[in-house]
Amino acid sequence: MKQIGKELKEVREEKGISLEEVAEKTKIQPRFLKAIETGNWEDLPEEVYLRGFLRTYADALGLDGKEFVDSYNMSRAHEVPPSLPEEDEEEVSGQFLLLIIIVVLIGLGVIGFLVWHFLF
Repeated sequence: MKQIGKELKEVREEKGISLEEVAEKTKIQPRFLKAIETGNWEDLPEEVYLRGFLRTYADALGLDGKEFVDSYNMSRAHEVPPSLPEEDEEEVSGQFLLLIIIVVLIGLGVIGFLVWHFLF
């Protein structure tokens, strides 16, 4: 993903356009443009805004903004999603054992009550 920002920066510099000029033209804060150029995606707002920023930035440089967004989407699709935490098998079997003990104790309590009720 850093390649996308690097390419935008190179084009901007080749055209002799300052970051402030792009910010003024696109109405995107310079800190967000800088984050795009350096590939610091964690410094950017949510995905929907980021895609809009990429499109607007590329379009402002005379590039195909849709192509940059598509490239970004493709790079995101190849990332490995964070894995979900796996449940500990010991914890699950311990919970199951506790459930069985509770059911047995309730059953013994019901049987004890019925025996006491019919004998006395």
